[in-house]
Amino acid sequence: MIKLYTAATPNGRKVSIALEELGLEYETVRVNLVEEEQFKPEFLAMNPSRKIPVIEDDGEIIWESGAIIMYLDAKHGGLLPTDARERSQALQYTFFQAAHVGPNLGRLGSQFNRDPAEQNKEMIEIFLTECIRVFGVLDTVLADGRDYLAGPYSIADIMTYPWLKAARDAQETFFADFGKLSAWMERVAARPAVQRGMAVPE
Repeated sequence: MIKLYTAATPNGRKVSIALEELGLEYETVRVNLVEEEQFKPEFLAMNPSRKIPVIEDDGEIIWESGAIIMYLDAKHGGLLPTDARERSQALQYTFFQAAHVGPNLGRLGSQFNRDPAEQNKEMIEIFLTECIRVFGVLDTVLADGRDYLAGPYSIADIMTYPWLKAARDAQETFFADFGKLSAWMERVAARPAVQRGMAVPE
């Protein structure tokens, strides 16, 4: 059985959503980030980057959320389209998430979580401006009427949704000007596997 080492973060929930979408059995191991369990020797032996998520599957240990999901697709199928154009689109938005969505929202959130006296107003403005740009890109992509980022539901949606959900939870007005993106979030949120995956770890 797959063992998932995770925490209640957007990156962790990407993998639990993927596992739920594929209907795979897995065991969840909660990694307490506050208590810095990710720095313990046994965790470092699996992931020298000291980050969740990590999976262990038949002796294989894989880390980095995108790599894990692509591994699951390679082994089980169902997360990447088979059509070449749709597949390239899915990978395009997957890498867009990894390069732009997650890093900028993560840095913005890190600033907001600091004591107000320690916040860097210039950095907040830079990251906020870039987040709004990223939301606009995704809203434009969805403006042609497609239901999901690559057309069919795929790894691109799995990778992107948990980060945007966290952003909306933190600031509801973030998506006020992005109607297509907001509608996409509702479609993704309605999927039973997404609901189950977002509840991991309990």
